[in-house]
Amino acid sequence: MSSRLTVVIPNWNGERFLDLCLGSLRGQTFRDFETILVDNGSTDGSAELVARDFPEVRVIPLKENRGFSAAVNAGVGASTTELVVLLNNDTEQDPGWLEALVSAADEHPEAGFFASKLVDFRDRRVLDGA
Repeated sequence: MSSRLTVVIPNWNGERFLDLCLGSLRGQTFRDFETILVDNGSTDGSAELVARDFPEVRVIPLKENRGFSAAVNAGVGASTTELVVLLNNDTEQDPGWLEALVSAADEHPEAGFFASKLVDFRDRRVLDGA
């Protein structure tokens, strides 16, 4: 049975971020999703870490760093779900993050795009302007 949502994570030499990012996805209250990590030719062991510690994550390896857009497009192209979420590898998600996004999509079917609030990683009271 197919999932309802795919989380696509482009990655290039982001091994140092992946434990936190992928670990926080494991804690989501919304569970009907798959995760695709598109590895942009990393040389830091990212793909090996994911295969070893996060076997539920599908890795799409690219032979070279083709950039953010190409990685995102590869992940979106590999998804078969109704909803696709793009996520940077250097993030940590609140446990209710996906549930809130899916709820917003369900409440506003006329919309085609949703964005999340970003807060500073070191001080969660500060909105991130990046």
